[in-house]
Amino acid sequence: MHNNNQKFLPQSLAGPVLLLIGSLGLFAQTNVLVNRYDPFSQGAATNERILTPARVNSSSFGKVFSYYIDGASYAQPLYVSNVEIVGQGTHNVVYVVTMNDKVYAFDAERAGAPLWMRDLADERKGITPAPIVDVTNDNDLNIVGNAGIESTPVIDLTSQSLYLVARTKESGHHFQRLYRLDLRDGKDLTPPAIIEASVKGTAKDAAGGMVRFDPRVANQRPALALTNGTVVIAWASHEDIGPYHGWIMAYDAKDLHQTGVLCITPDTDEGGIWQSGRGPAVGENGALYFETGNGGWDGQKNFGSSVIKVTSTSNGLSVDDYFTPHNYQELNRRDTDVGSTGPLLLPAMNLLVCGDKKGDVFLLRPDHLGHLSSKDAGVVQRVPLNAGRVMAGPAFWDGPSGPTLFLWNESGVPVALRFHAGVLQPAPVLKGSVASHGSPGGALTVSADGHAGGSGIVWAVVGHSGSADHGNVPGALHAFAADSLKELWNSEQNATRDRLGTLVKFVPPLVVAGRVYVPSYDNSVQVYAPLAAASR
Repeated sequence: MHNNNQKFLPQSLAGPVLLLIGSLGLFAQTNVLVNRYDPFSQGAATNERILTPARVNSSSFGKVFSYYIDGASYAQPLYVSNVEIVGQGTHNVVYVVTMNDKVYAFDAERAGAPLWMRDLADERKGITPAPIVDVTNDNDLNIVGNAGIESTPVIDLTSQSLYLVARTKESGHHFQRLYRLDLRDGKDLTPPAIIEASVKGTAKDAAGGMVRFDPRVANQRPALALTNGTVVIAWASHEDIGPYHGWIMAYDAKDLHQTGVLCITPDTDEGGIWQSGRGPAVGENGALYFETGNGGWDGQKNFGSSVIKVTSTSNGLSVDDYFTPHNYQELNRRDTDVGSTGPLLLPAMNLLVCGDKKGDVFLLRPDHLGHLSSKDAGVVQRVPLNAGRVMAGPAFWDGPSGPTLFLWNESGVPVALRFHAGVLQPAPVLKGSVASHGSPGGALTVSADGHAGGSGIVWAVVGHSGSADHGNVPGALHAFAADSLKELWNSEQNATRDRLGTLVKFVPPLVVAGRVYVPSYDNSVQVYAPLAAASR
């Protein structure tokens, strides 16, 4: 299945997917408008003809330049070709956001100053990025520094819009806002919307029968999505500091008025949606699939520790279907819930791929998730990987040997799982030889020239030494041949030239048009390419 070409999409997906990808993105993989490349969250660049296994080695491939930014970037960069930048002509553009509330548009092919930059804070007016210590009282945990713009934005080409959520602290109060910026100059296309919400509930932190969204506590980690004319945003917590709730909200893509609010646990607590930064998978008729973390469950209004199907309509947001493991209470106690990786949708096979903190991958039917049953009847298949937690999750490529998932769990090596007769073969068909040093394992992107054999590369960003479960560790970029998982290159082979820097967890590399873009924590985005393609 070519998820980047319209003719391979089911007819029922044409409307919502076109709304997400825009008028040009489906016809050529020259635009990356959403986290993991497509609405299905498959993580594959399948129109990559420049980067081949033969060209990626330490003598002919490496770092060609860096972009310098203010703040760490915890979001996957996005890419749009042929943008008419105001007053500067046409450029292929990489969009980068940072935890210091900065938004950048860079020329994709050259080093140098940004084409434009937008600062969403203003220290002269007492508006600063939200300090993580205001929530955690510690600056050496999952997030170090500020928590300004954390999630991957989403782009709509038709309206030339970049949507993002920024967090600020203003005169001692915390705010979160949804922005709609012009791709061409970074200015507001619509006044930003302050994110506020409340729902009826009986949770312990309810006041007057209402549970209210807390912009200080709520962690907006999952990537944004577009579906049915709405921007969809989800939240979890920082470090499980309570009381907190999982939230999903929808906003009109044109004027940013709120169209729907869903609290995952209005009568209990927790149920956060974080998905290691992955966004929802967007399916048939614009349905959204999320994994929720530890939390209360009743199958009516409370859906912690579940996979849920959410519909966004003019009447708001609703949970239309769900899967909850039969032992969800035990999973809660052991913190081995299903919320760690985010779903990946395979419409052609009618499968939803999910992962959990036990280290298992499991398959569901997106049109019948199965609810809760004593034997987990909704699960089509469960594959234990026995390699620590599944976190950043899989990437998918339908290569010459058939449909394949690539994963790199936190305490294992990269592996390939192949589909046969509608399910996964029970053991990996390929295993790499490079071991992860601990959390979070590898964040993966597959690049290839369609189905062509000998064209596939699995790119992975991983910790180079030590676990990054808390605090910072060095990171590395690796490239593996997709047909063997033999390592082709890594950024430490010629460290003086290619070193990545400090790891940003869960951020997959952006691979497009012969270049690989990888944010680091060190106020930079590293750009790798064939060395002959250095900045002109």
